Amino acid sequence: MKTLTVGEGKYQGATNAAIQRAIDDAAAAGGGAVIVAPGVYQMHDALHLRSRVRVVGRPGAVLRKVPSVESKIPDFLGYGHYEVTVEEPEKFPVGTGIHIIDSGAGGFYTTVATVIGREGDRLFINRMPNHDYHVAKHARVISVYPIVDAEAAEDASLEDITIDGNCQEETFCLNGCRGGGIFAIRSARLAFRNVEIRHYRGDGLSFQQSIDVLLDRCHVHHNIGHGLHPGSGSVRYIMQDCRAHDNTGCGIFYCLRTTHSICRQNDLRANGQAGISIGERDTDHLIEGNTIAGNGQEGILFRPPTRTSGDRTLIVANRIGPNGAKDRRSEIAIPAGLKEVHILDNLFAPGQAPVLSVASGCRRISFAGNKIGDRAAGDGDIAGAVQDVLRERPKDLPAVGPAALPLDGARHLNVAKLPPWNEAGMWAVGRS
Repeated sequence: MKTLTVGEGKYQGATNAAIQRAIDDAAAAGGGAVIVAPGVYQMHDALHLRSRVRVVGRPGAVLRKVPSVESKIPDFLGYGHYEVTVEEPEKFPVGTGIHIIDSGAGGFYTTVATVIGREGDRLFINRMPNHDYHVAKHARVISVYPIVDAEAAEDASLEDITIDGNCQEETFCLNGCRGGGIFAIRSARLAFRNVEIRHYRGDGLSFQQSIDVLLDRCHVHHNIGHGLHPGSGSVRYIMQDCRAHDNTGCGIFYCLRTTHSICRQNDLRANGQAGISIGERDTDHLIEGNTIAGNGQEGILFRPPTRTSGDRTLIVANRIGPNGAKDRRSEIAIPAGLKEVHILDNLFAPGQAPVLSVASGCRRISFAGNKIGDRAAGDGDIAGAVQDVLRERPKDLPAVGPAALPLDGARHLNVAKLPPWNEAGMWAVGRS
């Protein structure tokens, strides 16, 4: 296994290209470590993580996004074609990261790619467009992208480095389904340790359709979006000892059908929306030992479901509040239709609003062992369907978290059988 150092030999330079050469060479050798020397590296494209490569920054190593440029698309651009025509091709040298969008495209319909060739006004790209893009809908190309990404990567890690989105010079926000300060998609066994992500116009760290992801001691702050964004079917992950504060969105935003996670000992403060938001088909989570305070909306917000939202969630031994003080919101809000949400042994800060609101039509919602300041929580601390809330500790709590996922539980990600869950193994990812 090779160890390569950026700043030495052919890996000299102060842009993403120097680091990428080292990562690609380590991957070609079967894996290894890439050491990133101190300095500010100008990022003209995402730094693409590769399987079995560990990237480690030395103190003072900063990856900083360059300001974006933009050009109109004058042609109808079709799904699946590895090219895009632009009016001002000279703005996009080979190696530039780009985002393809029109006014009808959002979420996963937009495309993030890298320019790998140019012929006249045509740019050739490494990923096919996810959608058709129309001149009539103001189709355009913008040089925005994650600062670090992992696509179909396995057994890779990023450690001890700072990601700077340069939002004071950047003007475009990239949606969290297609990017973030760090972004992973269709990947497995990734670890992000002691990474600072700041000032990105988008989510701080987003991972989609991924398995066995570890976020450990990350510091995610002052981003124009959510702090942490697990989503799109991701399963079996741990978010531990992270700080997410002063982001304009939520501290943690569980997106679509992400299940079986552990969220523990994180500090989620002063985010513009909820401390934690849980939504459509997001189930089987353990939320334990976190501090959630000073956020603009609820401490923990369950979003109203189409059919399922937040079932089988354990909220245990957290310090919550005050949150949402401006609108006198409850600390935890549970909409109609949820079941098996258990709120146990938490310490709530005293406030004017009830700490829990529960809509009618829920099943097996329990609220026991909680305190409001130095007193035991009572019925007066619950708003809504108080009669539907169990006040005793259930004897048969549901099994949640990564270990509870059946080994065939990632078939929606085209994985027939998962390896048995091994939490100790997660902490070793990228360190062999």
